[in-house]
Amino acid sequence: MQFDTLIYAFFLIIVFAMYWAIPRQHYRLQNCLILAASYLFYGWWDYRFLALIAATTLVTYTLALAAARHRRLSKLYTSLSVTFSLGVLATFKYFGFFVETLQQAAEALGVALSLPTLRLVLPIGISFYTFQAISYAVEVHRRTMQPTTDPVTFACYIAFFPQLVAGPIEKPSQLIPQFAAPRTFCYAQAVIGMRQILWGLAKKVVVANTLASYVDNMLYNPLSQTASTLILGNIFFAIQIYADFSAYSDIAIGSARLLGIRLTVNFRYPYFSHNMAELWRRWHITLMNWFRDYVYIPLGGSRCSLARTCANILVVYALSGLWHGANFTFIIWGLLNGTLVAACHITKARPHGTGNPVQSRMRRATAIASTFLAAAFCFIPFRCYSIANYQMMLQCIAHNQLFCVPNGITALPLVAALFAVEWLGRHHDFALERMPASAWQRFAIYWFLLAAITYCLGFNTIQYIYFQF
Repeated sequence: MQFDTLIYAFFLIIVFAMYWAIPRQHYRLQNCLILAASYLFYGWWDYRFLALIAATTLVTYTLALAAARHRRLSKLYTSLSVTFSLGVLATFKYFGFFVETLQQAAEALGVALSLPTLRLVLPIGISFYTFQAISYAVEVHRRTMQPTTDPVTFACYIAFFPQLVAGPIEKPSQLIPQFAAPRTFCYAQAVIGMRQILWGLAKKVVVANTLASYVDNMLYNPLSQTASTLILGNIFFAIQIYADFSAYSDIAIGSARLLGIRLTVNFRYPYFSHNMAELWRRWHITLMNWFRDYVYIPLGGSRCSLARTCANILVVYALSGLWHGANFTFIIWGLLNGTLVAACHITKARPHGTGNPVQSRMRRATAIASTFLAAAFCFIPFRCYSIANYQMMLQCIAHNQLFCVPNGITALPLVAALFAVEWLGRHHDFALERMPASAWQRFAIYWFLLAAITYCLGFNTIQYIYFQF
């Protein structure tokens, strides 16, 4: 059940109506409805996945209660919980990758290995809800929160349908208290939620899906394309993946707002950043916060020597790359970004210039443009399906004809429109949150976006990129 379908629209309307028809004091009944709707939403993809998410929920919930009640054995119970979640993730997502890597390493050493393989379907959203389960187990162990004794409340935390498949990855201390208390319908928040859903649909259907067709044509056969076309195609891919993923987050957050639940902002206009360190504080914020809290800080963070700090950064970004997919190209992508972030840490890059106002604006504009181009370059291995394909892409960019008009330039007005709208709304959580316009102007914008979404839906429906993670 994709967000950009009529099925989801009807589903959300029905859930919204039933949810608010339940009296405020019966919020536990509202939670039961949310849980049933979440399992229906998830089972819509493949009902077999329901057993896995139910098992993750049950094991994490039970072991967290045991860890809280038996403090002497808290570390053991927490370790079992984390091991279970990581084991599920490793089995379904990385088993084949690890086996293939071991076999290739053995062949390089002249040793023939015959290791067992598993043909498993990757459960959608598994990387997201397992990370939430791990977060809950660790926070209970650290005593930063008390475990909930209501299994339905906890199940809602793991399976809440707006953010189940592709985030945001919520902290238990942020989401569980909202399920454990009565909610009151707020018309103003509902309006903002609908506006955020509309903007998310526009980014996904109009921008991301349209750019996807350009990117596929421009990067399909690098050997037959000019270097300028490949460069522009990879820049378009960087914009496509941002529009695609941030659109999912917008629709998820907007859908949750309609139910009186506040989710964490996951993107803060990352392509307006002044350096790569700032960009990664603005991109997929909840994932990077997760790695900060549970990997970077336990490794020592920035409280150690400069060399150790840079090593910690590289570890975090390599793991972030591996989290995205079982392929060495994702690890390369992570290490490229980690290297640039570590360089920012070494040079202590600052986002704002000083001196003449005109020169300062020029420096800021140059910093934003160079940061965006660096991010786009780092995204090249993200789209490549193998290291050989990545090498071929780089070789074609380096050696193919450069000084010519690239294919795909007709998409530039669409890209310019996206950046213009986001620049105007950059001080808010999403671009259309505050619209300084009269009522008729706002409605004109709404109808224009609805018309554009309806028109573009007639051409293609493309799955969200982050569903594969």
